[in-house]
Amino acid sequence: MLPRFLLPKAQRDVAGRLYLTRSDLNAFYFATYALERPRGWKQSPTVGHYWRAALVVFFNYGVDTGTVSQSACFHEQVLWRHVSWRPEPPSGQGGDSRYGWLYYRRVKTKKQFYRPMNRVVQTHLKSLCPDQAVFGCGSSRPNEQFQRLCSLADVQPKQDIETGEEKPWVLKDLRKTCATYYDEHMPESSIEILGHSVGGVTYRRYAHRDPLAFKAIMSLSQPTAFAALSQGLDGECPCCRRRFPQA
Repeated sequence: MLPRFLLPKAQRDVAGRLYLTRSDLNAFYFATYALERPRGWKQSPTVGHYWRAALVVFFNYGVDTGTVSQSACFHEQVLWRHVSWRPEPPSGQGGDSRYGWLYYRRVKTKKQFYRPMNRVVQTHLKSLCPDQAVFGCGSSRPNEQFQRLCSLADVQPKQDIETGEEKPWVLKDLRKTCATYYDEHMPESSIEILGHSVGGVTYRRYAHRDPLAFKAIMSLSQPTAFAALSQGLDGECPCCRRRFPQA
């Protein structure tokens, strides 16, 4: 008896998309101004301030979700002692960074990173309260709050490549977005910035990718909304100067 052949699948005209566009990131950034204040929130910066800083860090470094929000006991969240405003590299290797340095550790591999901060990252971190956690997003379930942000930003769900089914965006997709734009900006830079494992002993031993990562981080083109705070337009649209309602 011959095996049954698979039924033909309907052809889709639109391919699946696994990363967020710059327009989506701008919409996310502006939607943070409409986030509700969590119950018991008494901090002077709004929850939107922390989410805007988190979006900037996700886009520039592709960090893990547990690095920003400690939703599990084994996650190592970024603390203020991990932020250095001095230009000298904390590891003692490499050149100076005029905007300071950020230290974090990958959740999966425990690999340590000392990354230079560009102007956008430095401006957003300095806008937060130094007495609190760096990314106090007001929830132990950050993906649920991110779904709320997707709804406020009116960002359409992603489509699965195989089935074409719609799936909600999660914070891990920001890591894929980071890799996409870094590879577009400077090929192979995402390998070092995101800490991906690379095959080949010779490549791992002799390829010095730190200068490439440094150059890529300092020269990556930012979404338009991310530069608003650096221009002194906190709470205003950089295009029409319209004020956003603060939560």
